[in-house]
Amino acid sequence: MAAGRRHGRRAPPDLLAVVGALVVVVVLLLPPMTTMTMTAVVVVVVVVPPASAFGIIGRRAAAPSPGAFPTIRGDVVDDDDDAVVPDMTTSSSTTATTEEEGEGEEGGGKKKKEEEVVGPGSYEVSTIAELDDYFDDVRHRFRTGTRIGGWCRRRRRRRRRGGGDLDDDFDHNDIDDDDGGRIDHMSLLSSLSVRGDTQIVGRRMGGEGEDDDDAPAAIVHPVVRLLHDRRRRIEARRSSSSSSSSSSGKNDDDDDEDEPTFRNARGVRRTLPLPDDGHRVALAIEGGGMRGCVTAGMVAAIHHLGLSDAFDVVYGSSAGTVIGAYFVTRQLPWFGPEVYYDALTTAGDRFINAKRFLRAVGLGLLDPRLTKDPVLDLTYLLNTTMQENKPLDWEAFEEMQRVQPLKVMASGLKSQRAFVMDMERGSFSNIEELACCMRASCLLPGVAGPVMNMKYPRGEGEEEEDGGHGRGRYDMRPLNNFDGGDDYEPLADALLFEPLPYRSAISEGATHVVCLRSRPDGVDVTGKSSIFEKMVVRRFLLRKNSLRRAYEYMKRNLHKKLYAEQVIELNDAAKDVDRPYSDTSRPHLLPIAVPPGSAEVPKLETGREAIFQGVRRGFARAYDALVEDPDQRGKGMEVAALVFPDEILNYDPLVYTSRTESAYETYLKSKEKDD
Repeated sequence: MAAGRRHGRRAPPDLLAVVGALVVVVVLLLPPMTTMTMTAVVVVVVVVPPASAFGIIGRRAAAPSPGAFPTIRGDVVDDDDDAVVPDMTTSSSTTATTEEEGEGEEGGGKKKKEEEVVGPGSYEVSTIAELDDYFDDVRHRFRTGTRIGGWCRRRRRRRRRGGGDLDDDFDHNDIDDDDGGRIDHMSLLSSLSVRGDTQIVGRRMGGEGEDDDDAPAAIVHPVVRLLHDRRRRIEARRSSSSSSSSSSGKNDDDDDEDEPTFRNARGVRRTLPLPDDGHRVALAIEGGGMRGCVTAGMVAAIHHLGLSDAFDVVYGSSAGTVIGAYFVTRQLPWFGPEVYYDALTTAGDRFINAKRFLRAVGLGLLDPRLTKDPVLDLTYLLNTTMQENKPLDWEAFEEMQRVQPLKVMASGLKSQRAFVMDMERGSFSNIEELACCMRASCLLPGVAGPVMNMKYPRGEGEEEEDGGHGRGRYDMRPLNNFDGGDDYEPLADALLFEPLPYRSAISEGATHVVCLRSRPDGVDVTGKSSIFEKMVVRRFLLRKNSLRRAYEYMKRNLHKKLYAEQVIELNDAAKDVDRPYSDTSRPHLLPIAVPPGSAEVPKLETGREAIFQGVRRGFARAYDALVEDPDQRGKGMEVAALVFPDEILNYDPLVYTSRTESAYETYLKSKEKDD
């Protein structure tokens, strides 16, 4: 008899979830003093597992490839939460051998073959073809039983309950051709490893992948060449404009006839790189919660290198929208990043409250204190911080939308596609509406409040309620299970359908894209699932919003597959260095990520020094990747320490604060007065 098909070991149940739920019930029934003594147990057993699931405890990273940039869509499958009988031929987690009958090399007898090891990160994937085959489980590593068997058991139970014979519950397309069984998606994801690999950008051509000071040349990406060509044209225009204004007595602030008029108080404007080169250069910014501090440092480096005006448009996903907004208003290098290392790290539980994970998994009713606020309070970020404590310069932002617009990305849960929101579309016309769009982009399902329901914009021929100007098109409502019909789309975090927003940039005409990633190269980027994450997603998408297709998409980890695919695309694009930037037969993509071995900032990190160091690392890597002078490559961390000195950690952000200048500038002025 031939040995049975090899199967990967199914991941054991997460006993912490069960024990944690029981501990919560016991603790909440105990007297107050006893409850206090049990707090530590609750935090360890109940809070830590979901915290790990959503990024409080660090995560690993992934990798992508170029091509036609297809959009991943989740196939709708029937929900099956019933237990599936595991196949008893499951292999062990260590290497083993099995015997098969058949003819050996010498004729007759048995032959041995070695089983594959199935464990965390066992399978390294580096191409999209491999990724597709892996998620389809074409080698049957992660099968747990037959789909038909599960359907038959459900059917028998329904018959016993008088439910009848429901043949429409069975999805014939969800059966493998060889009856191989149902895929265990959690085990599949836990065994996958996809890593970023983009360090070729800005590196000297030395040996064994290391920098070599004696190397004759450095690898310069074509997008970097275009950015600096544009910078030189911009500087020449400014110099010419300054000379002509001096000779004619014209004010330097007078507007060029080729550029729009700017009247904001800070004098923020964009000098266009004329003559027009026919290219459209986009900046795509990843968020990742507090991990966005890394990309905040990267945009500060772009500003420091004088490349800000070289970009035509900015795309932001999740927290990348906030970073992009402060980039557009040129509130750099300190004011914008201070949102991360000053404002949010001193917010306490007003911004991040891990205790509220109990409510996220459905245990909030056991304690009335947990029934109101979400784990991640985006109101503190988007209202208290962005509009009050560290106000975005709306006057400058509004004017810059004509020459360097911000595109806010979000995920449509009903249509299952990426959504682009901007001022041109009428998605927002003031800072309050912009904050609503950003809320949708940052709304991590289940832990950041209700979904944002956006009304579809009117067509060009439809009449506006307020007489035009696009304002009548705006309508955004934060509400779960909102019944707005086909006119409304429930929106949530961009991570579902556009975690790295370069594809939308390309679809809207970008020929060159700089994509800032917040996760380091060299670490697995897929993000492992847990039973807590499954509980939160199920409660949020099914119970609270009846969004079965979105639930199935996340249940099968297709959003994580999409992220891995994008990283693989960007890995390949980083190596596309020989094609001149004038060749736009396919888009040029320049990814920037901090090097392997860099500490990864957790999504919900609140330590001020950890966030500050993340800003520095992001600045250093972007500087090394984008600086034109070959002698300056590799000095990014030195420059980062000058722009963001250790002295920043010496002042108290709650004492040195200002609405019009950075806290660091306020601190320096205070020191000068004292001296």
